[in-house]
Amino acid sequence: MKTQTLFALGLGTLLVFAVTGCKNPGARVTKLPDPAVTGSIASTTPTPGDGTALPGLDKATPTSVTGEGVDKYGLQNEDKLAGRDHDREAFKNQTVYFEYDHANVKAAEASKIDQVAAEFKTKGADFDLLIEGHCDERGTEEYNRSLGERRALAVRELLIRSGVDAGHVFTRSFGKDQPAATGHDEAAHSKNRRGEFVLVLPKKILTTQNQQ
Repeated sequence: MKTQTLFALGLGTLLVFAVTGCKNPGARVTKLPDPAVTGSIASTTPTPGDGTALPGLDKATPTSVTGEGVDKYGLQNEDKLAGRDHDREAFKNQTVYFEYDHANVKAAEASKIDQVAAEFKTKGADFDLLIEGHCDERGTEEYNRSLGERRALAVRELLIRSGVDAGHVFTRSFGKDQPAATGHDEAAHSKNRRGEFVLVLPKKILTTQNQQ
């Protein structure tokens, strides 16, 4: 009888423990990061090579980069840019380069954005700025198109923080479709993970003589 009682008590204790332990079945499950969110515009603060946020910027409120006229790849109001000449040499030396599979701007590259902002603010109101996001060859076409978009948007965010009018800054992603360097090694890859600045010139005014 005593043996049966001890067995019943032991069994009851095990049942209580089991029920209690099942109340939170997912507590030990680590949620994997969403690849679509990694390096997104939500954290565009420039960072040094070790990933530490620069002082004074980590708590800044991001400027909205979405709105009417923005397609899934980040090209905003394409009609406004149509038919206008593009100057790809004006800010060629300020091309921003990214780490593999990241869209956050490194501290070493942030000064380039400041230079572009300072120069662009001296331009007239008829000028616009297009930021083109690019990736290296690794990854699927769709993923790289999305990553290129996030890189362009990250650069746009910092331009706006530097005082550039958001209404004059547009983005476009080419993913891995337009490499700057051929090759399949890191030397080529590092040159292809980039954000390029393109100065969009004022729309030409057609005179009666030009139309003839």
